[in-house]
Amino acid sequence: MDSPTIRRLRIEWQTLGTAAASRSACHRLAELEPVVEHLKAQNLAELVDALSLSSGRLSRNEAAGVLSAMLRGAKVDPLIPRAIIQTLIPGVLALSSRVDVANGPWCDLDAFYAEAVSALWELTNRWAGTDRPYAAGDLLSGARTRLRTLQLTERRHRSRQSDTPDALDNLAASVGRSGEELLAAALAEATGNGLKVADAAVLYATRVLGLSVTEVADLAGVPAGHVRRRRRYAIDRLVA
Repeated sequence: MDSPTIRRLRIEWQTLGTAAASRSACHRLAELEPVVEHLKAQNLAELVDALSLSSGRLSRNEAAGVLSAMLRGAKVDPLIPRAIIQTLIPGVLALSSRVDVANGPWCDLDAFYAEAVSALWELTNRWAGTDRPYAAGDLLSGARTRLRTLQLTERRHRSRQSDTPDALDNLAASVGRSGEELLAAALAEATGNGLKVADAAVLYATRVLGLSVTEVADLAGVPAGHVRRRRRYAIDRLVA
């Protein structure tokens, strides 16, 4: 279901996507990316429509390849990042089922969507010009990580206000997470004794905030293997 924020994006795109600037941006992108040129879209609105699975023009994998091409060429024209956002609106709407909106800092669902779009816009511009074969999933995963971090921060804030222990602090050690204060104190002590801050941050993100290695890697823009090594170094230092 659309919210005011999503409706505004759709209405805005009706003008932006078919304007002369959009035609120019689409043609410049097509000159760089054969998969875009193959679609023969006359403007970015037509390009975005072609990526919709309901159009029947492309398979899911083919659409993903085109969106990756759009991200690679996103620096060609400022309208291309906007086209990426428009393409990913269905994914933005789906995020509400994967994040506990009621326990976050958002006053309503529209505020949640506005935050999601903002995170997506920031990531799109940060990764513009890079080659990410799974660009759609990477962008949406990065936005979800931002939203989950905000939601977890809000839960801890409410817990402190009500003097009620947060659920994260009650998780048994058997599932790999200890209380926030205990782990934070241990990390602070270990940092003072030679543990690198970056390693401590990875362990905190995965063991306290509950983020997956993949989510941390997406957020930091590094390979997942690098995150796993940093986490292992931190654990080894703590138990040494």
